[in-house]
Amino acid sequence: MGSAIWFMEGLSCQRDILSAVRKARVTTGADFQIIASHRQPRLEILAEADFSYLEPAADEARLAFIRHVAATHAVCAIHTGKNGVWFEEHRQAIEKMGILLTTGALNRETFNLADDKYAFSQLMKRHGLPVVDAQRFTTADELSHLLEAHYAQPGTVDVLPCIKPVEGIYGMGFWTLDKDASLMACFQQSDRRQVHPDTYLLALKQAESAGAISPPMLFMPWLPGPERSVDMVVEKGEVLAAVSRCKTSDGQRLEQHGEAYELAIACAQVMKADGLINVQTRHFTDGKPYLLETNLRPSGGVGYTLHSGVNLPGIFALRQLGLVNESSILAAEAFRERTVKPTHAVQPVPQTLATLHSYSVPTLSQVD
Repeated sequence: MGSAIWFMEGLSCQRDILSAVRKARVTTGADFQIIASHRQPRLEILAEADFSYLEPAADEARLAFIRHVAATHAVCAIHTGKNGVWFEEHRQAIEKMGILLTTGALNRETFNLADDKYAFSQLMKRHGLPVVDAQRFTTADELSHLLEAHYAQPGTVDVLPCIKPVEGIYGMGFWTLDKDASLMACFQQSDRRQVHPDTYLLALKQAESAGAISPPMLFMPWLPGPERSVDMVVEKGEVLAAVSRCKTSDGQRLEQHGEAYELAIACAQVMKADGLINVQTRHFTDGKPYLLETNLRPSGGVGYTLHSGVNLPGIFALRQLGLVNESSILAAEAFRERTVKPTHAVQPVPQTLATLHSYSVPTLSQVD
Protein backbone atom coordinates (compact mmCIF):
# COMPACT_ATOMS: atom_id res chain seq x y z
CA MET A 1 0.00 0.00 0.00
CA GLY A 2 1.05 3.57 -0.57
CA SER A 3 -0.20 6.55 1.39
CA ALA A 4 -3.03 6.52 3.94
CA ILE A 5 -6.08 8.57 4.88
CA TRP A 6 -7.19 8.58 8.51
CA PHE A 7 -10.75 9.09 9.76
CA MET A 8 -10.64 9.99 13.44
CA GLU A 9 -13.56 9.76 15.86
CA GLY A 10 -16.79 11.01 14.35
CA LEU A 11 -20.49 10.82 14.97
CA SER A 12 -22.97 8.13 13.98
CA CYS A 13 -21.98 8.10 10.30
CA GLN A 14 -18.30 7.17 10.74
CA ARG A 15 -18.93 3.54 9.78
CA ASP A 16 -20.87 4.54 6.64
CA ILE A 17 -18.07 6.90 5.62
CA LEU A 18 -15.40 4.22 5.98
CA SER A 19 -17.52 1.75 4.02
CA ALA A 20 -18.06 4.31 1.22
CA VAL A 21 -14.33 5.03 1.00
CA ARG A 22 -13.63 1.29 0.73
CA LYS A 23 -16.09 1.11 -2.17
CA ALA A 24 -14.36 4.01 -3.89
CA ARG A 25 -11.02 2.27 -3.52
CA VAL A 26 -12.39 -0.89 -5.13
CA THR A 27 -14.12 1.02 -7.93
CA THR A 28 -11.05 3.06 -8.86
CA GLY A 29 -8.40 0.47 -8.10
CA ALA A 30 -6.53 3.10 -6.10
CA ASP A 31 -3.70 2.10 -3.76
CA PHE A 32 -4.04 3.55 -0.26
CA GLN A 33 -4.69 2.51 3.32
CA ILE A 34 -7.77 3.43 5.35
CA ILE A 35 -7.09 4.18 9.02
CA ALA A 36 -9.80 4.70 11.64
CA SER A 37 -9.78 5.59 15.31
CA HIS A 38 -12.28 6.12 18.11
CA ARG A 39 -12.09 6.81 21.83
CA GLN A 40 -14.42 3.88 22.48
CA PRO A 41 -13.89 0.27 21.32
CA ARG A 42 -16.53 0.60 18.61
CA LEU A 43 -15.55 -2.55 16.77
CA GLU A 44 -18.47 -2.35 14.32
CA ILE A 45 -17.02 0.98 13.13
CA LEU A 46 -13.33 0.18 13.30
CA ALA A 47 -13.77 -3.11 11.42
CA GLU A 48 -14.32 -1.09 8.22
CA ALA A 49 -10.72 0.17 8.24
CA ASP A 50 -7.46 -1.53 7.28
CA PHE A 51 -5.92 -0.47 10.58
CA SER A 52 -7.66 0.98 13.61
CA TYR A 53 -6.69 2.59 16.89
CA LEU A 54 -8.19 3.52 20.23
CA GLU A 55 -7.68 7.23 20.73
CA PRO A 56 -6.34 8.54 24.04
CA ALA A 57 -9.04 9.98 26.29
CA ALA A 58 -7.04 13.06 27.26
CA ASP A 59 -6.77 15.99 24.85
CA GLU A 60 -3.17 16.64 25.87
CA ALA A 61 -2.14 13.21 24.56
CA ARG A 62 -3.79 13.64 21.16
CA LEU A 63 -0.98 15.42 19.34
CA ALA A 64 1.60 12.77 20.22
CA PHE A 65 -0.91 10.09 19.23
CA ILE A 66 -1.41 11.71 15.83
CA ARG A 67 2.32 11.92 15.31
CA HIS A 68 2.76 8.22 16.16
CA VAL A 69 -0.03 6.90 13.89
CA ALA A 70 0.85 9.23 11.02
CA ALA A 71 4.47 8.09 11.05
CA THR A 72 3.53 4.41 11.31
CA HIS A 73 1.19 4.44 8.31
CA ALA A 74 2.46 7.31 6.13
CA VAL A 75 -0.77 9.22 6.74
CA CYS A 76 -1.08 12.18 4.41
CA ALA A 77 -4.67 13.24 5.23
CA ILE A 78 -6.82 13.32 8.38
CA HIS A 79 -10.56 13.82 8.60
CA THR A 80 -12.01 14.53 12.01
CA GLY A 81 -15.71 14.40 12.86
CA LYS A 82 -15.42 15.63 16.44
CA ASN A 83 -13.30 18.07 18.45
CA GLY A 84 -13.12 20.52 15.56
CA VAL A 85 -12.14 23.46 17.72
CA TRP A 86 -9.20 21.55 19.23
CA PHE A 87 -7.99 20.51 15.81
CA GLU A 88 -8.20 24.06 14.51
CA GLU A 89 -6.14 25.24 17.47
CA HIS A 90 -3.50 22.64 16.56
CA ARG A 91 -3.77 22.89 12.78
CA GLN A 92 -0.31 24.36 12.31
CA ALA A 93 1.37 21.62 14.35
CA ILE A 94 -0.48 18.87 12.47
CA GLU A 95 0.17 20.34 9.03
CA LYS A 96 3.88 20.58 9.88
CA MET A 97 3.81 16.77 9.92
CA GLY A 98 2.96 16.90 6.22
CA ILE A 99 -0.71 16.07 6.80
CA LEU A 100 -3.75 17.60 5.11
CA LEU A 101 -6.18 18.31 7.95
CA THR A 102 -9.93 18.48 7.34
CA THR A 103 -12.19 19.65 10.16
CA GLY A 104 -15.15 21.07 8.22
CA ALA A 105 -13.82 24.62 8.49
CA LEU A 106 -10.59 26.56 8.09
CA ASN A 107 -10.51 28.33 11.45
CA ARG A 108 -12.06 28.33 14.91
CA GLU A 109 -14.29 31.34 14.19
CA THR A 110 -16.24 29.36 11.58
CA PHE A 111 -17.03 26.71 14.19
CA ASN A 112 -18.26 29.41 16.56
CA LEU A 113 -20.58 30.69 13.82
CA ALA A 114 -21.95 27.25 13.01
CA ASP A 115 -22.47 26.35 16.67
CA ASP A 116 -24.31 29.58 17.45
CA LYS A 117 -27.49 29.29 15.40
CA TYR A 118 -28.39 32.93 16.09
CA ALA A 119 -25.02 34.24 14.87
CA PHE A 120 -25.33 31.94 11.87
CA SER A 121 -28.74 33.37 10.97
CA GLN A 122 -27.45 36.94 11.24
CA LEU A 123 -24.52 36.13 8.92
CA MET A 124 -26.83 34.60 6.33
CA LYS A 125 -29.09 37.66 6.47
CA ARG A 126 -26.13 39.94 5.80
CA HIS A 127 -25.37 37.92 2.68
CA GLY A 128 -28.96 38.09 1.51
CA LEU A 129 -29.74 34.40 1.98
CA PRO A 130 -33.20 33.42 3.28
CA VAL A 131 -32.93 32.14 6.82
CA VAL A 132 -35.41 31.45 9.60
CA ASP A 133 -36.17 34.66 11.53
CA ALA A 134 -35.09 33.78 15.07
CA GLN A 135 -34.92 35.70 18.35
CA ARG A 136 -32.94 34.83 21.46
CA PHE A 137 -34.36 34.36 24.94
CA THR A 138 -33.19 32.92 28.24
CA THR A 139 -35.99 33.66 30.73
CA ALA A 140 -39.65 32.79 31.06
CA ASP A 141 -40.60 36.48 30.93
CA GLU A 142 -38.73 36.95 27.66
CA LEU A 143 -40.43 33.92 26.16
CA SER A 144 -43.83 35.12 27.36
CA HIS A 145 -43.32 38.49 25.64
CA LEU A 146 -42.21 36.79 22.43
CA LEU A 147 -45.33 34.63 22.44
CA GLU A 148 -47.56 37.66 22.97
CA ALA A 149 -45.88 39.52 20.10
CA HIS A 150 -46.15 36.47 17.85
CA TYR A 151 -49.88 36.00 18.35
CA ALA A 152 -50.51 39.76 18.06
CA GLN A 153 -49.22 39.78 14.48
CA PRO A 154 -51.79 39.35 11.71
CA GLY A 155 -51.63 36.09 9.81
CA THR A 156 -49.96 34.08 12.57
CA VAL A 157 -52.97 31.95 13.48
CA ASP A 158 -51.73 29.08 11.34
CA VAL A 159 -48.02 29.60 12.10
CA LEU A 160 -46.86 27.67 15.14
CA PRO A 161 -43.95 29.13 17.09
CA CYS A 162 -41.12 26.80 18.03
CA ILE A 163 -38.02 26.90 20.19
CA LYS A 164 -34.61 25.25 20.21
CA PRO A 165 -31.22 25.79 21.91
CA VAL A 166 -28.83 28.29 20.34
CA GLU A 167 -26.24 25.50 20.46
CA GLY A 168 -26.93 21.81 20.07
CA ILE A 169 -27.23 18.83 17.71
CA TYR A 170 -29.68 16.04 16.91
CA GLY A 171 -32.66 18.35 17.44
CA MET A 172 -32.26 18.11 21.22
CA GLY A 173 -34.32 20.75 23.00
CA PHE A 174 -36.54 21.47 19.98
CA TRP A 175 -40.27 21.96 20.69
CA THR A 176 -43.21 23.42 18.85
CA LEU A 177 -45.41 25.56 21.11
CA ASP A 178 -49.02 24.68 20.36
CA LYS A 179 -51.88 26.31 22.28
CA ASP A 180 -54.21 23.58 21.00
CA ALA A 181 -52.11 20.80 22.50
CA SER A 182 -53.11 19.25 25.81
CA LEU A 183 -51.15 20.25 28.89
CA MET A 184 -49.77 16.70 29.04
CA ALA A 185 -48.96 16.35 25.34
CA CYS A 186 -45.19 16.57 25.79
CA PHE A 187 -45.26 13.67 28.27
CA GLN A 188 -47.76 11.47 26.48
CA GLN A 189 -46.42 11.91 22.92
CA SER A 190 -42.90 13.19 23.38
CA ASP A 191 -41.80 12.03 19.93
CA ARG A 192 -44.05 14.68 18.37
CA ARG A 193 -41.89 17.40 19.98
CA GLN A 194 -45.04 19.36 20.84
CA VAL A 195 -45.73 21.19 24.10
CA HIS A 196 -48.42 23.57 25.32
CA PRO A 197 -46.84 27.02 25.92
CA ASP A 198 -48.22 27.12 29.49
CA THR A 199 -46.56 23.81 30.31
CA TYR A 200 -43.19 25.00 29.07
CA LEU A 201 -43.46 28.42 30.71
CA LEU A 202 -44.41 26.87 34.07
CA ALA A 203 -41.45 24.50 33.93
CA LEU A 204 -39.09 27.34 32.96
CA LYS A 205 -40.36 29.55 35.80
CA GLN A 206 -39.94 26.76 38.33
CA ALA A 207 -36.43 26.09 37.09
CA GLU A 208 -35.57 29.78 37.49
CA SER A 209 -37.00 29.78 41.04
CA ALA A 210 -34.77 26.81 41.86
CA GLY A 211 -31.72 28.74 40.65
CA ALA A 212 -31.23 26.77 37.42
CA ILE A 213 -29.61 28.67 34.57
CA SER A 214 -31.24 27.87 31.25
CA PRO A 215 -29.11 27.80 28.09
CA PRO A 216 -29.80 30.52 25.50
CA MET A 217 -32.75 29.54 23.30
CA LEU A 218 -34.15 30.62 19.95
CA PHE A 219 -37.78 31.53 19.30
CA MET A 220 -38.92 31.26 15.68
CA PRO A 221 -41.81 30.30 13.43
CA TRP A 222 -42.20 26.60 12.72
CA LEU A 223 -41.67 25.79 9.06
CA PRO A 224 -44.04 23.12 7.71
CA GLY A 225 -41.53 21.77 5.21
CA PRO A 226 -40.55 19.77 3.35
CA GLU A 227 -37.11 19.58 4.94
CA ARG A 228 -33.99 18.99 2.92
CA SER A 229 -30.59 17.90 4.12
CA VAL A 230 -27.83 18.65 1.61
CA ASP A 231 -24.61 16.66 1.96
CA MET A 232 -21.58 17.96 0.13
CA VAL A 233 -17.85 17.85 -0.45
CA VAL A 234 -16.39 21.34 -0.11
CA GLU A 235 -12.88 22.72 -0.51
CA LYS A 236 -12.30 26.13 1.01
CA GLY A 237 -15.85 27.18 0.20
CA GLU A 238 -15.94 25.63 -3.28
CA VAL A 239 -18.53 22.86 -3.55
CA LEU A 240 -17.15 19.95 -5.57
CA ALA A 241 -20.13 17.60 -5.27
CA ALA A 242 -23.47 17.60 -3.45
CA VAL A 243 -26.61 15.51 -3.01
CA SER A 244 -29.85 16.74 -1.46
CA ARG A 245 -32.13 14.48 0.59
CA CYS A 246 -35.77 15.62 0.63
CA LYS A 247 -37.47 14.10 3.66
CA THR A 248 -41.00 12.92 2.93
CA SER A 249 -43.47 10.51 4.49
CA ASP A 250 -42.38 7.91 1.93
CA GLY A 251 -38.68 8.16 2.69
CA GLN A 252 -35.93 10.44 1.45
CA ARG A 253 -35.79 11.56 -2.18
CA LEU A 254 -32.27 12.07 -3.49
CA GLU A 255 -31.97 15.19 -5.63
CA GLN A 256 -29.36 17.33 -7.30
CA HIS A 257 -31.36 20.40 -8.26
CA GLY A 258 -33.85 22.94 -6.93
CA GLU A 259 -33.94 26.10 -4.82
CA ALA A 260 -33.03 24.34 -1.57
CA TYR A 261 -30.06 22.63 -3.25
CA GLU A 262 -28.74 25.92 -4.63
CA LEU A 263 -29.38 27.70 -1.31
CA ALA A 264 -27.35 25.11 0.59
CA ILE A 265 -24.45 25.49 -1.83
CA ALA A 266 -24.55 29.28 -1.40
CA CYS A 267 -24.50 28.79 2.38
CA ALA A 268 -21.41 26.57 2.22
CA GLN A 269 -19.67 29.19 0.11
CA VAL A 270 -20.47 31.96 2.60
CA MET A 271 -19.24 29.82 5.50
CA LYS A 272 -16.04 28.95 3.59
CA ALA A 273 -16.62 25.39 4.72
CA ASP A 274 -14.03 22.71 4.04
CA GLY A 275 -14.65 18.97 3.93
CA LEU A 276 -17.67 16.70 4.25
CA ILE A 277 -20.42 18.97 5.55
CA ASN A 278 -24.20 19.25 5.67
CA VAL A 279 -26.67 22.13 5.31
CA GLN A 280 -30.33 21.88 6.32
CA THR A 281 -33.24 23.81 4.82
CA ARG A 282 -36.98 23.77 5.31
CA HIS A 283 -39.85 25.33 3.35
CA PHE A 284 -42.06 28.00 4.91
CA THR A 285 -45.74 28.65 4.19
CA ASP A 286 -44.73 30.78 1.19
CA GLY A 287 -43.38 27.66 -0.51
CA LYS A 288 -39.77 28.88 -0.38
CA PRO A 289 -36.82 27.14 1.31
CA TYR A 290 -35.12 28.79 4.29
CA LEU A 291 -31.81 27.91 5.90
CA LEU A 292 -32.04 26.17 9.26
CA GLU A 293 -28.39 25.47 10.05
CA THR A 294 -25.08 24.25 8.74
CA ASN A 295 -23.19 21.30 10.21
CA LEU A 296 -19.45 21.38 9.69
CA ARG A 297 -19.41 17.59 9.73
CA PRO A 298 -20.98 14.75 7.75
CA SER A 299 -24.65 14.11 8.48
CA GLY A 300 -26.01 10.90 9.90
CA GLY A 301 -27.63 10.19 6.53
CA VAL A 302 -24.62 10.81 4.30
CA GLY A 303 -24.45 7.08 3.55
CA TYR A 304 -27.88 7.20 1.90
CA THR A 305 -26.49 9.37 -0.87
CA LEU A 306 -24.52 6.46 -2.36
CA HIS A 307 -27.81 5.21 -3.81
CA SER A 308 -27.76 8.25 -6.09
CA GLY A 309 -24.59 7.05 -7.77
CA VAL A 310 -22.52 9.82 -6.16
CA ASN A 311 -20.09 8.60 -3.48
CA LEU A 312 -19.39 11.77 -1.51
CA PRO A 313 -17.05 10.22 1.09
CA GLY A 314 -15.22 8.45 -1.72
CA ILE A 315 -14.82 11.67 -3.70
CA PHE A 316 -13.52 13.39 -0.57
CA ALA A 317 -10.94 10.68 0.16
CA LEU A 318 -9.68 10.44 -3.43
CA ARG A 319 -9.42 14.21 -3.60
CA GLN A 320 -7.45 14.43 -0.34
CA LEU A 321 -5.06 11.78 -1.60
CA GLY A 322 -4.56 13.65 -4.87
CA LEU A 323 -6.05 10.84 -6.95
CA VAL A 324 -8.77 12.87 -8.72
CA ASN A 325 -9.12 16.42 -9.97
CA GLU A 326 -12.22 18.58 -10.26
CA SER A 327 -12.91 17.71 -13.88
CA SER A 328 -12.66 13.96 -13.24
CA ILE A 329 -15.06 14.30 -10.30
CA LEU A 330 -17.68 15.85 -12.55
CA ALA A 331 -17.07 13.28 -15.25
CA ALA A 332 -17.39 10.38 -12.79
CA GLU A 333 -20.74 11.54 -11.32
CA ALA A 334 -23.59 9.38 -12.54
CA PHE A 335 -26.37 10.88 -10.47
CA ARG A 336 -29.81 9.33 -10.56
CA GLU A 337 -32.78 10.59 -8.59
CA ARG A 338 -34.08 7.91 -6.26
CA THR A 339 -36.17 7.57 -3.11
CA VAL A 340 -34.63 5.62 -0.26
CA LYS A 341 -36.04 4.52 3.05
CA PRO A 342 -34.01 3.52 6.12
CA THR A 343 -34.85 0.01 7.28
CA HIS A 344 -34.02 -1.68 10.54
CA ALA A 345 -31.05 -3.99 10.15
CA VAL A 346 -28.57 -5.53 12.57
CA GLN A 347 -25.31 -7.38 12.27
CA PRO A 348 -23.08 -9.09 14.83
CA VAL A 349 -20.45 -6.92 16.45
CA PRO A 350 -16.97 -8.36 15.87
CA GLN A 351 -15.72 -10.14 18.98
CA THR A 352 -12.14 -9.14 18.28
CA LEU A 353 -10.36 -7.03 15.72
CA ALA A 354 -6.89 -8.08 14.63
CA THR A 355 -6.16 -4.64 13.19
CA LEU A 356 -7.08 -2.73 16.37
CA HIS A 357 -4.14 -1.11 18.14
CA SER A 358 -3.98 0.73 21.43
CA TYR A 359 -1.72 3.68 22.07
CA SER A 360 0.28 4.08 25.25
CA VAL A 361 0.61 7.67 26.41
CA PRO A 362 4.32 8.37 26.93
CA THR A 363 5.43 9.04 30.49
CA LEU A 364 7.34 12.18 31.40
CA SER A 365 10.61 10.22 31.45
CA GLN A 366 9.93 8.89 27.95
CA VAL A 367 9.18 12.36 26.68
CA ASP A 368 12.38 13.69 28.21
